[in-house]
Amino acid sequence: MPSELNAPGLKRRKRKSGPDVGYWVARADLVKAGYRPETVRLPYSLDDPTQHALITATCMRLQAEMLEWSSGRGREKNRFDGTVRGLSRRYQVDEASPFRRLKHTTREKDVHVLRIIEKAFGDRALDALKLEDFWRWYNAAKRPKSPGGPERVRRAWGIMKKLREMVSYGVSAELAGCARVKAILTEVRFPQPARRRVTLDLAHVEAFISKATEMDRLSLALATALQFDTALRQKDVIGEWEPIPAGHAATGIVLNGHRWVGGLTWADVVLDGITRKVTSKTGAIAAHDLTLCPHVQTIAAQIPAERRVGPLIVDEKAGRPYAGDAFGREWRVVARAAGIPDAVWNMDARAGAITEAEDAGADLDDARAAAAHTQASTTARYSRGAVGKSRKVATLRIAHRGVKNGA
Repeated sequence: MPSELNAPGLKRRKRKSGPDVGYWVARADLVKAGYRPETVRLPYSLDDPTQHALITATCMRLQAEMLEWSSGRGREKNRFDGTVRGLSRRYQVDEASPFRRLKHTTREKDVHVLRIIEKAFGDRALDALKLEDFWRWYNAAKRPKSPGGPERVRRAWGIMKKLREMVSYGVSAELAGCARVKAILTEVRFPQPARRRVTLDLAHVEAFISKATEMDRLSLALATALQFDTALRQKDVIGEWEPIPAGHAATGIVLNGHRWVGGLTWADVVLDGITRKVTSKTGAIAAHDLTLCPHVQTIAAQIPAERRVGPLIVDEKAGRPYAGDAFGREWRVVARAAGIPDAVWNMDARAGAITEAEDAGADLDDARAAAAHTQASTTARYSRGAVGKSRKVATLRIAHRGVKNGA
């Protein structure tokens, strides 16, 4: 019996038929921290006293290796065991991995996807993966959350996208099995989610501002007005909270080990002139004449001078910039009260601004500059259902017919 042996980690597992089997099992807390192997099947009989010494010696060796890893002396930070989970862990901790250069907000989202991957098929060995495995995982990931619901194509495609990125890293890091898997994935095209076609248009914005003002949520009204009038990203208006690096002083506006950064302050805003903002995504400078932003002017006029200090957008309930998902949650409360459909999001304000600009006849490059995009192709994707260019073309065609008929 295991209890009679001086064999740390030894567990007996019963079988429906045949003798019990002995396993060495690693400590759960160290497995959670990344230690592998989790279990090792012992090739000895638990019921044969002549093999007890071998069982003891094997368990003590495995236990010693685990404890050495735990102490840090034997731990390899870039440990890789050939599994999908091993690749995921290596991808996250290797200083040479592209994961380490992502912005903290992107890393947090990616970690969520990586956990899904590890839980769903983390134990699979890369060398054993076949084409049908990837399609099976994709189809399982896109299943509706509840019966009768929509397929979650965006979720499934995102999981496969992250798997591709991990495998590409594995190839560059010369990890076994990754080149073969990448060769398979290179030839596969998983259906992508449809591009978003919704905009927060002028009617939505004006209904929202009116309701937010009525509900004494001027912060939400001002943020939405700025996003729509200037086409700034939500993050560039309200800011974000980033972790304070170890050893750095907790200066500025701090909350639970995070510092508020990137948002507009009253010192940045020039209501009677040009406001310039370095954007968070590309570092481009967005410049806007706020005298030409009527919604911003209307709301700003309602804010007393003594309150025009510090962050521009402050949660009235907390007395500080919005944290976590509070902005989106509170915005939705007002949006519903204003009759705005749930399918329309706050972040659709940027698309609404660009679409309105095209409808107004603005040149694509002018709209690109106003949105601080580096590529016109990006701006074009934000134009959702605009008729400005088609109206111009139709007008030119009609004029051309008139010229021909007059000839």
